[in-house]
Amino acid sequence: MTIQRLNMDNTWHIELDGLRILTDPWLEGEEVDFFPWFNKQWHRTKPADYSAVPAYDVVLITQKYPDHFHPVTLQKLQPNKLIVPHTIASKVQKLLPAAEVIAMGKQQSTYNLQGINFTWLPTRRPIDPIYDAVYVKGKTEALFIASHGFEIDEKHLAAIDKQMPIKLLISPYNLYQLPALLGGTVSPGLKGLEHLNEVLRPQHIVATHDEDKHAEGLVTKFAMVVRIGKQDLKDYPDLYSKALDAEHYNVISL
Repeated sequence: MTIQRLNMDNTWHIELDGLRILTDPWLEGEEVDFFPWFNKQWHRTKPADYSAVPAYDVVLITQKYPDHFHPVTLQKLQPNKLIVPHTIASKVQKLLPAAEVIAMGKQQSTYNLQGINFTWLPTRRPIDPIYDAVYVKGKTEALFIASHGFEIDEKHLAAIDKQMPIKLLISPYNLYQLPALLGGTVSPGLKGLEHLNEVLRPQHIVATHDEDKHAEGLVTKFAMVVRIGKQDLKDYPDLYSKALDAEHYNVISL
């Protein structure tokens, strides 16, 4: 398995058993949740150039929100195949009419591409914000993508192959908390990371979606953020030993 950051937020190029996956591409401009006065964000660190994006077989959009589903970037990339939450499938298809769009959710929770199996794991939260997770099982190893953290229950565990090692967990380290009326917990911090590590027992962990972005709007005024880096994990030896240094755009082989 190889991974490569393409921005300091949540855009990754992942190669798993020969399948090349591009996650949540956002390589320019801003993202706006509902209205700019509510939440507008843009990168503090310049993403990789479009010309530096490695070849990929599929785009995986892990969440329905505009910092994951970024129309401007997708229009520039013009991917041929996408795996997306069912809630935005029609929007993606309208944006990219020539593309094959695989809608994941209640009607279809698994999809196999070139021998790699994608399993959509839904949160149990009944109302927005909804943050799902994706389990990607290769031929010899697997990865787990929880771009906002994730609470795993027994039904989720039943969908995970316990005989195949999870090579990599991709999850935030930071705690990002909003008042309940604005969405509550956006990412659960170390408590959530410890939960995923304890249940999944991954071989490696890498931080995602923790970029200290430029931000404006109501959300920013009320957000409580506790930023966690690898050095802050020294009091958590198991997490520290698994944490990868990925504060760069280099390819990492696992």
